Amino acid sequence: MVEKKAGVKLHIGVDIIGMPHAITVTAANRNDRDSTLEMISLFQNSLSRILKVLCDGGYTGESFETSVKDLLGAVVEIAKRSELHKFVVIP
Repeated sequence: MVEKKAGVKLHIGVDIIGMPHAITVTAANRNDRDSTLEMISLFQNSLSRILKVLCDGGYTGESFETSVKDLLGAVVEIAKRSELHKFVVIP
């Protein structure tokens, strides 16, 4: 019998110039918010100087923001698109 292996997701926490500071690999069927919070808790000591966490719209929600605030003391900012179907550089 051959076991099917589930897909994986790579979660990478980078700084404003793209340097990685936290990396985790999770099963693809896991929720992104939960996996990101797990990554933050695993690397909490090395991420202790973080003031702001910039995320895409998939991380919107008070529970995620509260969890990040509790773990890091950081504020969550959601990057929103200005127009649909048009390439624009966002923060």
